[in-house]
Amino acid sequence: MKKQQENKIHLEKVNMEESTRNMDKHYSESKFINKIKKTGGKLAQKALYAGLVLFYALKSPKLPQRSRLVIFGALGYFILPIDLVPDFLPIIGLSDDAAILIAALGKLYEAIDEETKEQARKKMRDWFGVEYESEFA
Repeated sequence: MKKQQENKIHLEKVNMEESTRNMDKHYSESKFINKIKKTGGKLAQKALYAGLVLFYALKSPKLPQRSRLVIFGALGYFILPIDLVPDFLPIIGLSDDAAILIAALGKLYEAIDEETKEQARKKMRDWFGVEYESEFA
């Protein structure tokens, strides 16, 4: 209880206006849009690759049951229309979906066989015409 009171006192001492006075030069709309333009495609490809690997992994009889549950949760969140961040919002609408897919694959990457990963890379080649190099390994 004493720790909570100390934290509350500390927060009350923080002057939010003073703390954020010069933040607008770093958090401008143009800087945000430029960052999205530079990294958005890479993030989108990473999320698509994650979704493909997870989708194909479900078909593999080698995948442990516990891993299947994680994949069902991640793909279900991606497919179902109920989201923490609504998909129709510009730029950020699919960010939660991407984060869930990437996190799930990050957790399960070692449990998924190389054949399944190659199947996803092949589909990425078919769709985008380029070789996708996974950053998960």
